[in-house]
Amino acid sequence: MKCLIAASVAVATTALVAPTIAHAQDACATYRVQIGDSLADIAKRAYGFDNHARIWRENREEIGRNPNIIRVGSVLRLPCLDGAMPTEQANKPNANSDAVMVSFVTSNGYLPYTDESLAERGLMTNLVRTAMMRGAPDKPFDIVFVNDRAAHVESLLPRQAFDASFPWTRPGCETQGELTSMELYACQNFMYSQPFYEIVDGFFSRTGTGYENVIDFAAFEGATICRPEGYSTGHLEENGLMPPAIELVQPASTHECFEQLMTNSVDLVAMDTRAGERVMEDLNLTYQVTANPHLFSIQPMQVAFHKDNSVSAEVIEDLNRGLAQMLETGEWASIVSLGLRDNTKMELVN
Repeated sequence: MKCLIAASVAVATTALVAPTIAHAQDACATYRVQIGDSLADIAKRAYGFDNHARIWRENREEIGRNPNIIRVGSVLRLPCLDGAMPTEQANKPNANSDAVMVSFVTSNGYLPYTDESLAERGLMTNLVRTAMMRGAPDKPFDIVFVNDRAAHVESLLPRQAFDASFPWTRPGCETQGELTSMELYACQNFMYSQPFYEIVDGFFSRTGTGYENVIDFAAFEGATICRPEGYSTGHLEENGLMPPAIELVQPASTHECFEQLMTNSVDLVAMDTRAGERVMEDLNLTYQVTANPHLFSIQPMQVAFHKDNSVSAEVIEDLNRGLAQMLETGEWASIVSLGLRDNTKMELVN
């Protein structure tokens, strides 16, 4: 996964998914609560994803402090996707605007870091959740999955449908003369938390094949490289290690990659070294497989906020404070260890 950049996919700012039942209303309108409704259900019918934190934020006066309790017959304002409010309600004051739920958005499919199928919805999700609980224990927040990552940076964060998105990597903003236009966009529009985790993407090979000692990525050309399905291929692309320069194999799990390595079906396994070492322990391959100590890439995983959002600086402080506490107490190391272990256990079960 590369740094936060302006996505090339155009995202509509007002087009919404039509409601699926008769009494639901479109976004950018008002809606009268019916029996059996919840904010999450109303949001999904209006927007196509769970945007209930924004609805609660704009209707605090009507709903009260608990977003899980809404009264039948209440009339709620459903914000437009561009951040505007229904015209007839736009100037209505919000008596509780000082108490705001912080809304985070992430996406599925980035294993083992963010995915709703994983324990705690992924390693990175658990780290962010715990940091908020430690750094701002009295501040309400939620974490929602929206799989269109382009929408995170093109629409949802700039228009403050959500306050923050993760995981992203901050580009080297201090060296602006060397940045691409997309990296410059990220530097100009977004701010970031401290890194929650550093992916050290490396290469594993059978001990004695020679791959463990090479010092140039060009030496991997012509090799068969295994990268589990769902894992980003960004570091392979950066170093010219994509077909046709190499043969890329993408099985369903990290364990399958290492099993294919030991049967000579692949030459290399490309993955996060921490996760790879965990799999090696599970399969008793500690002395049969070696990680190349020379060729790797480091990608810090951070939480991104739009600079125009008034809560960004405060929530970054909350997250950084919580992260520092987790590092000091050892909770961070425990979460990382358990997260990697749970992921490998899930792969073995499946």
